[in-house]
This record gives sequence, C-alpha cells and structure tokens, in this order.
Amino acid sequence: MTAEIKSRLDQFREILTAFPEIRYLGDPVLRTSAKPVELGEGIEIGQKLGEVLIKYRHLAGYGRGLAAPQIGLSKAVFVTFLDNAVQTYINPRMIEFSNEQNLYRELCLSSGLMWADVKRPTTITMQWMGSNGQHQTQEATDTLARLWLHEEAHLRGIPNLDQAEPGTIEFALSNPLSEKLRPS
Repeated sequence: MTAEIKSRLDQFREILTAFPEIRYLGDPVLRTSAKPVELGEGIEIGQKLGEVLIKYRHLAGYGRGLAAPQIGLSKAVFVTFLDNAVQTYINPRMIEFSNEQNLYRELCLSSGLMWADVKRPTTITMQWMGSNGQHQTQEATDTLARLWLHEEAHLRGIPNLDQAEPGTIEFALSNPLSEKLRPS
C-alpha cells in the first residue's frame, strides 16, 4: 500500500506542476456560488475548460468533467468529456430528480488524492444553454446523471467530499476508471 501511495503522490506532483490553474479544496472559489454568464463568455470559458480537461486526461488518464470554479472562475459553466467529445453547459439548472439513488466512489480533480462514496439521484433532468446559444432540456440516468450532478454542484460551491457518505473519504489507491455504480 505504501508503494501505491508513493506512486499516486508522484503523479499528483506532476499534475500540480502541469496544471497551475486547477484549484483544490481549501480555495474559497470552490465554496462560492457561481454567477450566470452571457453566451459569449460561456463559450470562451467552455473552450478553456475543454482544453484543460483534455490536457489533464492525457497526463492523468482520467477526468470526465471540469467546472469553471475549478480553474478559479466563479462562473456558471462546466464541460464534460464523453464519447471523445467535449460538451459545454452554460448556466445549467437541475429541474427534476428521481427518488431512486445510487452510490459511486467519486474522485474529483479538485480533491487531489481523496475520493469518497457519494449518493446521488439515479435520474435527473437538467436545463442549460449550449455553445450554439440554444436552450436545452435533457433527462440523464446513471453515469451521465452523476457527472452532471457532480459538476453542477461545483457551480453551487459544493465539492463532492462535502457530500460523502460518513466514513468513506479515503486515499484513491485504485484505478478510478474501474469504479462502478452501486445501489444505495
């Protein structure tokens, strides 16, 4: 176990050097509610977030989303990387949540080496403005719902470790890509 911690620490040192723009727990911007943006500013922020996320993925081998507060901007924009594409969400708002929930051991780029089990609704509906200026509403389930909820919570100043199930915060010592959704 000591060798695994050392390996993770070495990777984290490399990440700290390569990504000075990423903010970590303890930075007040991660506890601040983000402000809505106009389309042009949202597109600009989304492009920056996408660039950082893709670069991060190349170095770390994981990362599916990034919110503006995580790079020091208290603005209501986040991006996801799924199916080899970056998607930008401007001024997103959750409008429906299922009663059914699931658990997942969540890692966050702003949590450094720590992860925890977080319980979230299985199905949600979200509204946002896309990079094309069109307002969109979509239902999402399971992994996509969780990803949207995780990133949208950053916009409300709530990091994943604040939502952790009691007693589950620990060093992330296994591959985050091997984690699976579990019933709650």
